[in-house]
Amino acid sequence: MKLGTKIALRLKKFDQEDLEINRHLCKGAALFVLACFIIFSGRLWYLQVVKGAYFRARSERNRIKYVRIQAPRGKILDRSGRLLAGIEPSFNVCIVRKDITDPEELIIKLSSLLKIPQAVIRARLFESVDQPEYMPVVVLRGADWNAVSRVEAHLFELPGVSVEVSPGRKYPHGSIAPQLLGYLGEVSLEEIRKRRYPKAMPGDLVGKCGVEARFESELSGLRGQKRLEVDAMGRLVGVVDERAPVPGQDIYLTIDLDLQQAAERALSGKVGAVVAIDPNTGAILAMASSPKFDPKAFARGLSRKEWARLNDKVKRPLQNKTIQDRYAPGSTFKIIMAAAALQEHVVDPSTRFFCSGRFRLGRRVFRCWDWRGHGQTNLYKALVESCDIYFYNVGLRLGIDKIVKYARAFGLGEKTGIDLPGESPGLVPTRQWKLSRFKEPWQKGETLNTSIGQGFTLVTPLQMARMMAAVANNGTLYRPFYLDKIVGTGGTGRKIGKPTVQGTLPVNKRNLGLIKRALVGVVEDKKGTGRMCRINGIIVAGKTGTAQVIKQAKRRQSEKMAWKFKDHAWFIAYAPADRPQLAVAVLIEHGGHGGSVAAPVAKAVFERWFQILSPRPLLRPEKMAGLDMERHV
Repeated sequence: MKLGTKIALRLKKFDQEDLEINRHLCKGAALFVLACFIIFSGRLWYLQVVKGAYFRARSERNRIKYVRIQAPRGKILDRSGRLLAGIEPSFNVCIVRKDITDPEELIIKLSSLLKIPQAVIRARLFESVDQPEYMPVVVLRGADWNAVSRVEAHLFELPGVSVEVSPGRKYPHGSIAPQLLGYLGEVSLEEIRKRRYPKAMPGDLVGKCGVEARFESELSGLRGQKRLEVDAMGRLVGVVDERAPVPGQDIYLTIDLDLQQAAERALSGKVGAVVAIDPNTGAILAMASSPKFDPKAFARGLSRKEWARLNDKVKRPLQNKTIQDRYAPGSTFKIIMAAAALQEHVVDPSTRFFCSGRFRLGRRVFRCWDWRGHGQTNLYKALVESCDIYFYNVGLRLGIDKIVKYARAFGLGEKTGIDLPGESPGLVPTRQWKLSRFKEPWQKGETLNTSIGQGFTLVTPLQMARMMAAVANNGTLYRPFYLDKIVGTGGTGRKIGKPTVQGTLPVNKRNLGLIKRALVGVVEDKKGTGRMCRINGIIVAGKTGTAQVIKQAKRRQSEKMAWKFKDHAWFIAYAPADRPQLAVAVLIEHGGHGGSVAAPVAKAVFERWFQILSPRPLLRPEKMAGLDMERHV
């Protein structure tokens, strides 16, 4: 074969092989393009059909901004409609996490503008990781106008930052009855998870204690919402729609503002409590606990120093001492002892016991508060001068079981039923309680201590106010209440507070009259222990009490002992004696003698009350019909 022919055949073969290769390459390329088309088509179908609704919503969120509108919180008012806690605008600086571009840069700039540590802003953002990214996170609540102005002027440099206006609490008369009214604080994620506040969302302020917490659902109302259209820079274009909030309902209390202020002024600088109650209905007219605290501090956030002061374990400012703290009743318990002794025919008005200042029981010696003794003492003198020896004798004659019976009948050892959380029932000790608690039988010496309000017996100031109110109204125990009515935005409301009878004192009218006559003598008699509560033109009936904190032998060592070792001072009273309108219980922690420390506080409360009412002048006690000052000595 010629060389030319061979070359031609070889070239033809190469051409055929190249053609075959090209054919395979084209086929592969076509399959690749087809696969890519199928993949892209499938992805487009998935995005537009399967996930279409999701991405449409995301697109709307890029264009639509949701703004919460907090409902104006309901007001809290006194019995005359005077404002105790109202509302005022509050500025909150917030961050929407989904709009943040550079978190660190934002934190540095915002910290400089707000004058708060960067760590605070980081902590607020970290705490919000479990909530949706589009929800505003409050980094500074209650910002002042200067801080708001600085932020507003630099908003274009602060993506995700906004200033919200929300209704905050205002107290036109300062901090009034904070332990009763309570305070607002930011709801925690744990509280939201446990649905303690069903309507709350992260960042909301909710009632944490007192009236604010008890009536959270009524006071909080229903929040509203705005949908705003914004451009790519976050600037407002227009309002899409708006749902107006529903304001909370107003709460009217039975508290009288003037009387509450008088009680708090009288307690100023002291640690203790005052309760003033209408003896004819059970309505609470004043409920003061000292020291007080500033409820606005909880809404804006507490510093470590403020939190440490509020958690003082000695003075306990967060405690509502009127219902939560328990104290030995001291000699105020002698009212119950006198009632039990008369009703059980253990003594009569003329029965006398000799008081030498000492009472021996076995190898122990029990003392009277007056170491000189009171001499021959009957019931009237024993109450007026608060003789311990007389009631030691009465206690032994009655026995602990009958003492317990009457103490419980006077409302001790159980909750009063007031509609507030955290009320203590106090304690009336029994034989069974002693055996269960200490694995020891009851001793006669403990009966003597119980007879003068010492030992294991514990009461609250509210219990003692209710007890004195029952004595004043001739034997009816009312359930204390502080809520008068709830009124909605349209002026429609419902009456809540009304007298509720819980029991009747097991004491006949004659015996109760003998006790009431002696209680007048406590204040009006020249030897009465409560003379510092005498008021011109007003006849006050009362009883002093001094509750020991440490043993008497140690008490007598020095009058310069530390404050925490001094006795608690009691004074319970009602007035006017012939037609009672107000019953008061005063407890001053470590105050000393009830007659010299607690009685003047009660006097200030009574005087303010009768200035409000301007009653007719009353006669002096020796001329009052039915309240003669016969001493039966």
